[in-house]
Amino acid sequence: MLKAWAVAIFWGLLTPSLSQPTTDAVLRVSKDVLGNAVTGSLVQGNALQGALRDVPLNSRGPDGGGGLLGGLGGGLLGGGGGGGGGDGGLLGGITGGLLGGGGGGGGLLSGLLGGGGGGLLGGITGDLLGGGGGGGGGGGLLGGLTGGLLGGGGGGGGLLSGLLGGGGGGGGGLLGGLTGGLLGGGGGGGLLGGGGGGGDAYGGGLPVAGGDVPGGSLPSGVAGGLLGKGGLLGDGGLLGTAGVLGGAGGLLGNGGLLGNGGLLGGGGLLGILGEGGLLSTVQGLTGLRIVELTLPRVSLKLLPGIGVHLNLYTRVAINGKSLLGLLDIAVEVNITSKVRLTMDGTGYPKLVAENCDTLLGGIKVRLLRGLLPIVDNLLARVLNGLLPELLCPVVDVVLGLVNDELGLVNSLVPLGVLGSIQYTVSSLPLVTGQFLEVDLNTIVGSVAGGLIDYPLGKPEAVPRAPRVPVPPMPPMADTASSQLGLSVNFLSSVISLLQKKGAFDIDISDGMFPELPPLTTSLLGAMVPAVYRKFPKAQPLLLKVEVPEIPTVTLKRKKGLIQLNATVEVLVAQSDDALQSLCVLNIDASLLAQFSVENNKLKISVNLDKTDLSLASSSIGEFDVSLWKPLVGKIFDVAFLPAVNSVLGGGIPLPKLMNIDFSNADIDVIEDLLVLSA
Repeated sequence: MLKAWAVAIFWGLLTPSLSQPTTDAVLRVSKDVLGNAVTGSLVQGNALQGALRDVPLNSRGPDGGGGLLGGLGGGLLGGGGGGGGGDGGLLGGITGGLLGGGGGGGGLLSGLLGGGGGGLLGGITGDLLGGGGGGGGGGGLLGGLTGGLLGGGGGGGGLLSGLLGGGGGGGGGLLGGLTGGLLGGGGGGGLLGGGGGGGDAYGGGLPVAGGDVPGGSLPSGVAGGLLGKGGLLGDGGLLGTAGVLGGAGGLLGNGGLLGNGGLLGGGGLLGILGEGGLLSTVQGLTGLRIVELTLPRVSLKLLPGIGVHLNLYTRVAINGKSLLGLLDIAVEVNITSKVRLTMDGTGYPKLVAENCDTLLGGIKVRLLRGLLPIVDNLLARVLNGLLPELLCPVVDVVLGLVNDELGLVNSLVPLGVLGSIQYTVSSLPLVTGQFLEVDLNTIVGSVAGGLIDYPLGKPEAVPRAPRVPVPPMPPMADTASSQLGLSVNFLSSVISLLQKKGAFDIDISDGMFPELPPLTTSLLGAMVPAVYRKFPKAQPLLLKVEVPEIPTVTLKRKKGLIQLNATVEVLVAQSDDALQSLCVLNIDASLLAQFSVENNKLKISVNLDKTDLSLASSSIGEFDVSLWKPLVGKIFDVAFLPAVNSVLGGGIPLPKLMNIDFSNADIDVIEDLLVLSA
């Protein structure tokens, strides 16, 4: 039994004994209000923190071994053992499988094209042009570079000792054996030594067209061919600007093996960090984590009959590690979601995301803390696959916070100390292209009145004025972000509650209001001689002003009226403090109502429009009540109306939705409807 009482009392506190709910208020909000609610939820609700977390990527590449980039390309491009097994250098095994070569290598690029070891480029082109021993061992910088370039045998001793086909031995001077094979000589010797022996600079002479040139005299034609343009060492020759090792297209020139655009030059194999480079495969990326999301810029579009299309634009900062160091990734993201407006089982409006997509743009990747930018299309595709899973939950969090605000419209708010108002959503809100419209039930009643006296929750009836049909809302102005319509029925219910609680009743005694004349029998005796005869000595009077019936509220275009019937009972205080009633006057008063909003409460102030007096009862005989009209008017102005305005000025709490504040709203009075626009 005690439990039943406790439940009844608790229910009474939550749901006062009120009249039946009716749809007497309509609330409209624009898309801007919804957008502000979403933005406010993002700021106050700290909704973005949940997205600051790790991005789920594999921490190791496919092979997982090698040097810094040892295995990056080894398995990527199908090489045999490159990267995975060899130690190599920085790029020791990168192209071990790139061009089908075998194992690892010694120098920086020793195994780049399949050769074994040697100097920096000892065996680079040993296989490139078919040389025999180019991979085997070479001496100087380019010792065996072209040992096989033009079909020669082994390596060489000097810088270019075997460059152009010298034998196995190696030559003497700089180009001792260089032209031995070039011009038909055997071994080498001097710079342009003859057949086999060598000797001085020109040895046994040079074979030219038609015969031999004696030693010691170099014909200008030979020298021109040898060193001139198109010659061995001249422009266009082997070592010239356009030769094998020279300019554009040459071994070392632009577009050549080591030149810009070549195999190892800019844009080539060593251009792995540029656009289209090897790192665009995102192999070896680990530890990606979203570290920052900027406050999203919110935009939305109302979808009539459905809900809203929500768009969140934000910038995402991601940190991570790659095989070459730390990565900083900045991504611009548009998160879009179609959101449906529904009602949950408890009657609360609810926004539910039906889908979510992300669109990435402006991806910027910087390596080594910004030292090296990378343009990476494959990474963009990877992020496109990962970010929706990480960022779309932000939409759900935001909608949850907005739903909490939507739920506040179902609220029980106090009406001073006398009663309460409960707003509840009556039906599924309407979505148009301009606004979201919510129809509200309004329940006005006393705070827990009657329920404590009735454990089973018998309601305490609150008298209501006759209902009138609720008119349609006027069009919402383009300049307004919210609109609230309050029907005359709702206002009448509030006035009815205040009347029932005696909020408009007042006792006026002599001296209470200095603006009034002395309220004594002498004042009445001047208007009613019978009073003077009955009380020749002045006795103090007490005026009891009451409103025994429900006032009637009327709303017409640009005008609000409250019609009330008040009674004024005139009593005289006897010497023994007993009160004797002299008469009761009926006062039919028409009050002009003015409306304002302050602190999101509707305030009403009234002033007297007109009054009609009549005599209800009298113990002092009949008299002309019209003589009382100036006094009654003074009493209304000085005492009664200020008391009524004090009660109405406490304000009627307005429904709460998405932090809408109707303070200083434009107020329009139309037929049976009060419209607030903010």
